[in-house]
Amino acid sequence: MESKTVLIVDDEMSNTQLFGMMLELEGYRPVAAVDEPTALEALRQQTPDVMIVDVMLPGASGLDLCRKVRNELGLADLPIVIVSAKSQLADVQAGVAAGATVYLTKPVTKAELLGAVRQAVGEGE
Repeated sequence: MESKTVLIVDDEMSNTQLFGMMLELEGYRPVAAVDEPTALEALRQQTPDVMIVDVMLPGASGLDLCRKVRNELGLADLPIVIVSAKSQLADVQAGVAAGATVYLTKPVTKAELLGAVRQAVGEGE
């Protein structure tokens, strides 16, 4: 079975490394981006199987990125997992409205992250 690609978009290098290690150990192929421009470039080069996005990014927010992915890139079916420190109900609702498939709040456990990714790509149902 070919490993699934996961684009991780977070400006905190420690988060991209941690999430990347968690995913690699489970057979996923992580690709990291630190902001919206690098994420969009990565998406244009290869569409991942799932994208993990932080809401608070430098420049455009993760919500802006979600909207661009859905509307401008035409990737309506790309599963998007938001992982954010913003945990208020209004934040979650805004994430879902922007196109998130799953919204997790930080700190996130390995089980939560892997469960969300598996759910997003349709594994382990």
